[in-house]
Amino acid sequence: MTIKAVFFDFGGVLGHWDRDYVGAFEAEYGLPEGGMLKALYGTAGWKEVEIGRLAVDDWLARVELALGEAASKPVPTAHSVWKRLWNAMDHDVISFARQLRSTHKVGVLSNTTLMLEEQVLIPNGIHDMWDVIINSARVGIAKPDSGIYHAAADAVGLAPEQCVHIDDLESNVRGAKAAGFKAVLHRGDFAELIAQLQALGVGC
Repeated sequence: MTIKAVFFDFGGVLGHWDRDYVGAFEAEYGLPEGGMLKALYGTAGWKEVEIGRLAVDDWLARVELALGEAASKPVPTAHSVWKRLWNAMDHDVISFARQLRSTHKVGVLSNTTLMLEEQVLIPNGIHDMWDVIINSARVGIAKPDSGIYHAAADAVGLAPEQCVHIDDLESNVRGAKAAGFKAVLHRGDFAELIAQLQALGVGC
């Protein structure tokens, strides 16, 4: 079946974790390597906030507490840390998505928080370029649950078999395939990404 819609994960595909910032932050505040990642995404609070069952402010308070407990001196607000982390855009992938709009439906399909649209997509000028934005915190389901992929397909009026999802996590790629999507694992190599999509008949 012909692919008519392409969905892009945000973190790891459209935007990237600022590793230089993370390394410098952990060194300055005496955090162990990986300490920031653990504080942000390695807790039960993240699992709740990404499906809208925990208020963002409550999650950030937990993150700030976790960072503070692990740090050697007082840390900045968790909100300021989060905003700084996710503002490195992959302009090659974004440009490709813009080009695809002439032939395909395009969307964001991301496990994220209610902050994504107003604090990341809009400031970076990439909010209005999508046919749909499927935010796990707004639909109440997170990848790799098949329900979020079905919600994405329904949002563009297509069958799952007519959609492809691009993600940097193997579990989410497997989840997409289990839901009937085609799926591509993005390892950060843009040329490889394009080749994988072209093998599925997707290109400009």
